[in-house]
Amino acid sequence: MAQIVLKEDVDLLTKVFRVRLGATVSTATSHADGPDQFVNLDDLASELANEASGSSDPLARWADISARRSLFDRALFGRLSISNSPAVDFLIASYQRASDHRKRQPRELNRDTEEVYAYVLELCVSYTGIALLNASMFPQPAAVIEEGVLRLLGPLRYEGTDKALPAGFLGKLAARMEEDSTVSDFALPLFRKLAADVRAMPRTLLDDGLVPSYRAALALLRERPIAAQLAAEPEWIAGRNGHDLEMNSLLAPFFGTSCFPSIAPQTPQTGQQTSIHQLCFQSMTSIDSDFRSLRMALQLVQDALKAISTELLKNPAAKEPFFKLVASACSLNQARTQMGFSQLEISRIMHTLVPQAGEPPQIPQLSSSDGFLANLCAVLLQLCDPFTAPNSPHAAKIDATFLLSTHRLQLEKETRLCATTDDFMYWLDPRNPDLRRRYLERMESERVEPEPEGTPPLAVSTSFGTISEYFFLTMRLLHIGVQPSFVILGELAKQHHQTKQEMEITEEQMRVRTLSGASQAELQMFEAQLEKTKEFVEMIKRYMLCYQAQLLSPQLLSMILRYYRLVARWLVKTAEPPPEGLPLSPVVPRLFAALPEFCMEDIAHFFKNLTNYAPNVLEEVAIEELHDFLTLMVTFIGSPKYVKNPYLRATFTKLLRYLVPRNETDDEQQHGSHGSQRLAAVFHTHTLAKRFLPQALMQFFVDIEFTGSHTQAYDKYEYRLEMSQILAYFWTVPEYQNAMISFTRDTSHFVRFVNMLINDSIYTMDEALSKLERIHDTEIQMADEATWNRQDRRTMRQALGQHQQDENTARWYLLFTTEVLDMMAYLSAHPEVALVFMLPELVERIASMLNNFLVKLVSDKSKNLKVKQPDKYHFYPIRLLLKTATIMVHFSRHYEFGQAIVRDERSYDEKNMRKAIRVLSQKMVMPTETLMQFEAFCSRCAELKLEEAETEAQLGEVPDEFLCEITCDIMEDPVKLPSGKICDRKNICRHLLSDETDPFSRQRLTIDMLESDSELKARIEAFRRSKTKGGSSSDTQPMEVG
Repeated sequence: MAQIVLKEDVDLLTKVFRVRLGATVSTATSHADGPDQFVNLDDLASELANEASGSSDPLARWADISARRSLFDRALFGRLSISNSPAVDFLIASYQRASDHRKRQPRELNRDTEEVYAYVLELCVSYTGIALLNASMFPQPAAVIEEGVLRLLGPLRYEGTDKALPAGFLGKLAARMEEDSTVSDFALPLFRKLAADVRAMPRTLLDDGLVPSYRAALALLRERPIAAQLAAEPEWIAGRNGHDLEMNSLLAPFFGTSCFPSIAPQTPQTGQQTSIHQLCFQSMTSIDSDFRSLRMALQLVQDALKAISTELLKNPAAKEPFFKLVASACSLNQARTQMGFSQLEISRIMHTLVPQAGEPPQIPQLSSSDGFLANLCAVLLQLCDPFTAPNSPHAAKIDATFLLSTHRLQLEKETRLCATTDDFMYWLDPRNPDLRRRYLERMESERVEPEPEGTPPLAVSTSFGTISEYFFLTMRLLHIGVQPSFVILGELAKQHHQTKQEMEITEEQMRVRTLSGASQAELQMFEAQLEKTKEFVEMIKRYMLCYQAQLLSPQLLSMILRYYRLVARWLVKTAEPPPEGLPLSPVVPRLFAALPEFCMEDIAHFFKNLTNYAPNVLEEVAIEELHDFLTLMVTFIGSPKYVKNPYLRATFTKLLRYLVPRNETDDEQQHGSHGSQRLAAVFHTHTLAKRFLPQALMQFFVDIEFTGSHTQAYDKYEYRLEMSQILAYFWTVPEYQNAMISFTRDTSHFVRFVNMLINDSIYTMDEALSKLERIHDTEIQMADEATWNRQDRRTMRQALGQHQQDENTARWYLLFTTEVLDMMAYLSAHPEVALVFMLPELVERIASMLNNFLVKLVSDKSKNLKVKQPDKYHFYPIRLLLKTATIMVHFSRHYEFGQAIVRDERSYDEKNMRKAIRVLSQKMVMPTETLMQFEAFCSRCAELKLEEAETEAQLGEVPDEFLCEITCDIMEDPVKLPSGKICDRKNICRHLLSDETDPFSRQRLTIDMLESDSELKARIEAFRRSKTKGGSSSDTQPMEVG
C-alpha cells in the first residue's frame, strides 16, 4: 500500500496521540500499558485510503494545511472514542508529548509544520475542556465520569513538581473556557472542592495534603480568566457576619489554616479534624521542636497565601474583589474589639476543653477565627513591607483621608484622637447651620477659639491608590485581628494561673487529709479531683502554646514592628510638627484630630505585648529604628490637645519604662522587665527626647489623674509607677536631670506634681500597711493548722482568695510607695527643687505625710505589720524609714518645714522621731553626718513645739473674722472667694490643686480668681503684734541644723 500520510504527521500521530493507521504505519513502537497504550485506528485508515484512491499523488492533498488539521482532529477523536481510559489524563499526557517532541525539532521549522504543532497542542486543550465538562461524551470508567472537572485536581495538586500540568496548558485551557463562556462551570467546582478539602484536613496545619491543595489553588488563580470569574461569583463574599464569611466564602478556608486550636464544632464542612493542641505540646521536652514544626508549616501556608493574593492583585478584574473581601473581614468582625469579647471566647474555649463543666455560651459564634484574621493580616503585612523603610518614596502616597471616608471601611463610630463626632461632621459640611451652631456651643464651653465662618470643608478623597489600600487595611486587620488575639492569650494565661492555684489548694487539702487519717474513699475523691484539675491545667497550657506559636512568631512580630514604625512616622507627619519637632501648633490640624484613636493606641498595645511575651524581638531592633517610636511618644505624651484620651497616652509609658535599664540592685519581680543597656542608648541619642520628654512625663504624672477608664482609680498608680521609674533613671543622666529641674521652675505645674506625689504616697502607704495587717492576722490563723483545715473547701477557697488579693495589693502599693519616696528623696536633695516643696500650700502636707509615715513605721502599731516573708511584698521597713528620715533632713534647713512638722497635731510625736533615730543608728544604714542632722532637727522641733504652744497661749481667743473658713485656723494671707467666703490663701490653693471648684458654692474656681484682702491681713498682723512679743509667727528665717 502506497504511503498516503506525510511521514512527519505519522510520526506525530504515533508519538503524541499513540495511534496507528493500520498497516500503513511502518514506524510503530511496542504497546504500552494504561491510557497511553497504542491504539489502531483501522476505520480512519480505511477512510484515508478511500480518499486517496484514484490520486496520482496521494500526498498532494496534505499541501492544504486544513487537511492536515483535519487529520489530527479525526485521529484524536477516534482515539478518544474507542479507548476506555481517562480522557483527561491522556490529553494532558499528549500535550506534554507534543511539547517535548517540538523541543527536539530544529528551532526554525517551516510555517506549515509549526502550525501543525500549534494545532495539536490546541486540540489537546480543546478536547480536555470537552472531556472535563462533558465527561460522558467519551467512553471512560464510571468513576472518572463521576469526577467530571475534578479529574484535573490530581495534576493541579502536583503544581511545582514533575507531575504537574504541562507548562502553558492551564493558561490555554482557561482561555478556551473563556471563549466558550464556561469558566464558571470549570473553575467553580474545582475551587469549591479544594476549599472543602482544606477545611476538612484531618491534621489541619500539619496535614500532608495541605500544601498540594494550596499549590492547586494558586495554579488556578494565576490564570486571569479563572481568577476574574471566581472573584465575580456570589460565593466570593458570602455571609452576614465574620463566622459566616469564613465558613462560606470561596477563598476563606485557605486563610483559616493556622496554629490556633479549633474551638468550632465538627460539621460536614470541617469533618473530623484534630485540633492543633491535641497534636502538639504533649510534653515539655517537645515544645521547641513543636514550635519549629508549626511555624515552618505556617510559613509555607502564608507564602502560598501571599502568592495567591499577589496574583489576585495583579489581575485587574480580581483586584477590587480582593480588597472588598479584606474590607468585609474587617467590617464583619468589629465585635472582636468590643468589651467582653475575650471573656466570651474564653468561655467557648473552656467549654470545648470541659464540655461537662457547664452550659455552652448562649451567644452564637459570630466572628471569624483568630487564624483566619491573623493569616489575612500576615499577607497584608507582607504587601506593606516593601514601603515600610524610612527612605521609601511610596510612603508619601498614603492618603490619611482613607480613614475618614466610607470608601472601604465604616469607622464613623470610632473614637477619634481629639475630635467629637459633631466636630467631624461640621468639618465635612461647615455650611450646615445646625452643625455650625453645635460646634460653636462646644467651642464656647471649652473656651476655645472657633474656626472663622467660611472655612473650607475638610477635603476627603473619593478614590485611593494601592499603597493607601494596603496601609489602612493592614492597620484595621491588626486592630480587629491580631490585637484581640493577644488579649485572648492574656486571658488564657490568667485562666491557667487560676486553675493551677485550685490544683495547689486541692493538693494541700489532700496532704492534710492524708496526715489526719482520712478515709480511703475521701482520699480517692481528692485524687480524682486532682487528676481532672491537672489535666485541665495541661490542656489550657497547650492552648496557650498554640496561640504563642502563631502570635509570637519572630517573623510576624518583626513585620508588625516595621509596619508600626511606618505608622509612627505617618502619625507625627500628619500632626504637622515644626521643622525642629516641637512644640506642636496650638491649633490641631483637622485631619489629625479626626483620625481614629486605634491608629495610635494599637502601637502602644503592640509594644506592651512585645515586652511581655517576646522581648527578644525588641532586643534585636537597631537603635535608630526605635527613634521613630520615641519621637511619637515625645510628640504626643505631653500633648492633650492632640490626644485627648489620657489613657491612650499613658499606654506609652510601658515602652518607655522597658527601655530604662535595670539597676544592679533591682530584680525583675520588683521592677518589672527591662530592656538591655543597649536599648537605653536611644535616650542618649534622641535630641527631641532630651529637650522635652522629662517635662512631658512630669506634667503627665498630674494629667493621668483621670484616665477616662472605668478603672482609673487604680490605673493611675500603675502608670505613675512606670513614670517614677523612668524619671529616676532620667535623674542620673545630666541632660535629662537639667530638663527636670527646668520643669520645677514652672511653679504652677510643679506644685501640682508634688501634690500628686503626696496624695499617692499617703493613699498607697495606708492601703499597703492595712493589707499587711490583714496578712499578719491571716498568717496567725493559718498557723493553727487544725482549726484552719477544718474549714470546708468553699470557705477555705474564699479565705485564700482574699489572702492572695491582700498580698497582691500590699506588694503593688508598697512598690509604688517606695518608688515615690525615692523620687522625693532625690528631688529634695537638690536645694533649688527643695524650695518649691516649702511653698505654703505644700509644706504642711509634706510634713503631715512624713509624720504619718513615722507613726506607721516606728510606733507600737508597727508590730501588727510583721509578716513571714516581708520581701515577698517588697516590704522593707528600714528602707522606708531611711527614706522618710532622709527627706526630713533635706528639708530641715528650712524654718517653715520645722514649723509645719510640729503644727501637725494628728501625727507629730517627738518620741517617734527619737525612736527612728535609734533604729537607724542600730541598723547603721544612715551616714553618721546625716544621722546627726536628723537628731539636731528632732531637737529643734521640740523647741519649736514649745514656741508654738506659747504663741497659741498668747493669742488666746481669736476673733471669728480672722479664722479661715476651711480650717478654722488664724489666717496669714486672707483671700476672698467669688462666693464671698474668706480663706487663707495656702488653704484654698491646696484645695484647688485637687479640685478647681469653690468648696462652698461648687462653682468653677481658679487661683487667678482669688482676691487678696489686704485690709483684713493688716488687721490680723496687728492682732498678732498686740498679743505676742515676737510679732507675727508667720515670719520665716533660715534654719541651720547640725
